[in-house]
Amino acid sequence: MADRPIVLLVDDDARVLSSLRRSLRREPFEIETAENAERALERLAAAPRVGLVISDLRMPGMNGVELLKIVRQRHQDTVRILLSGWTSEVSRADLEAADLFASHEKPWDDAALKASIRSALGMSRQ
Repeated sequence: MADRPIVLLVDDDARVLSSLRRSLRREPFEIETAENAERALERLAAAPRVGLVISDLRMPGMNGVELLKIVRQRHQDTVRILLSGWTSEVSRADLEAADLFASHEKPWDDAALKASIRSALGMSRQ
């Protein structure tokens, strides 16, 4: 549906992407996935209707914070969330530069992540 916001999930682990998809399948937004930062940027450039990017931190090539900084620069209206087991490795300056809406640790709490997504997209709980 064209009127539903798109949430782009970025993670190099196919199992994580599959688990997130399952967890979010009944939510009122579309889910798309990318297995790395480069693919995510290609997706955003091709069709910038993505309302939210949720990215892992540790990925081959560009890491999640670098990706989210670029998303902030190129797609200012796209909200950014970091989802990682390694957030303690990221400097406060880098987190601030990415201007994150939220950061969640892996393994994530489904209810907390869904609440963050809904809030980031300006959706009320249904």
